[in-house]
Amino acid sequence: MTILAWTAAGLLLVLAVLAAVATRVTRLERPVRSALVAAEALVAFIVVADIGLLLRADAADRPESMVTHVGYAVAAAGLLPALVWRAPAQAEDDPDTDQASLWVVAIALVAVAVCVLRLVQTR
Repeated sequence: MTILAWTAAGLLLVLAVLAAVATRVTRLERPVRSALVAAEALVAFIVVADIGLLLRADAADRPESMVTHVGYAVAAAGLLPALVWRAPAQAEDDPDTDQASLWVVAIALVAVAVCVLRLVQTR
């Protein structure tokens, strides 16, 4: 599980750098936003696998602070959808919705990478 989490964190950081580069190179915006779906699926897989391992573990193998561990799991799985795929309030005369800034995407990806690593470290 640790190797998977470090690999996922590395991929998330590379995607964050690409999101930052995409602020200048507009051709990269669409691929970066598409890669967010795959990144979120990977993070969700890690969180579900971790919770499954946590439920199978006996009392000696569980984290010292279960609240902290579950908090990292919720933050890792919920941060990207909450910040990146949010729908702004729509005015009746403005049907177009703006997507989150690529800088927000980059910062959210870094935060999720940190949460994934902390999730594994708190076990």
